Amino acid sequence: MVFEDSDIHAYFVEVLRLALDKTNTNGRPIKVVPDPFNANQDRVLRQVKEGSTDVTWAVTSEEREREHLAVYFPLARGLLGYRVFLVHPDNQQSFGTRAPGELKQSLSVQGIGWPDTDVMRFNGYRVEEVPLTMMFKLIESKMADYFPRSVMEVEYELASRPSAQLVIEPDLAFYYPSPTYFFVSKRNRSLAERLKKGLDLALADGSLNALYNQQAFAQSANNMLRERQIIRLQSPVLTPQSRQTLTRYQDFLLKH
Repeated sequence: MVFEDSDIHAYFVEVLRLALDKTNTNGRPIKVVPDPFNANQDRVLRQVKEGSTDVTWAVTSEEREREHLAVYFPLARGLLGYRVFLVHPDNQQSFGTRAPGELKQSLSVQGIGWPDTDVMRFNGYRVEEVPLTMMFKLIESKMADYFPRSVMEVEYELASRPSAQLVIEPDLAFYYPSPTYFFVSKRNRSLAERLKKGLDLALADGSLNALYNQQAFAQSANNMLRERQIIRLQSPVLTPQSRQTLTRYQDFLLKH
């Protein structure tokens, strides 16, 4: 998964290293080599499917689980499922007073092919699918009303666009199950099994929680969600395996 914030990217790399270290039986140091092309998410997933890249991480979907081997472990503790709204400053105060039906009539933006689009439409919300380069511009121009962004990402996105006419709406957030998994090639089952074992070991001995708690984005996200009204959405895109995973790791998932 491609993040603008290098600290978030680094967290997933460290989780990968931790899982590999926990299952390192020969004592040789683990070396993680990043994709040399800095490819976008779809390209990296294709590379994993073809076997030219060993592993990546991404928000799950039925298609991704069908095309790859998913390591069924929620790496981000469900945090990507919490979405606050980027809005134009003129609209900052109006969202919290909107009735549920009125919010459903407001226009949101999502990326083309994102699983989030299916989730929002399933729950009755209006969505415009646009290229990534257009999303923020549509909010600034008031051609769309809000852009739901993960609490992991939103502050960095704002900080990296200091002149943009964008603010975080202060009162509301969506939550829908949106687990992030490691994905490997179907021809590399041994790696998938090793990663799953390593993650379970790191969870059991507390080292995974310790790594998460060190992250600046974790504390920032927790502060952002405090006292917000959380609107919980149903997800039509979760496979039975993902539903079982969320039940199995429910104590590891964040609760707000």
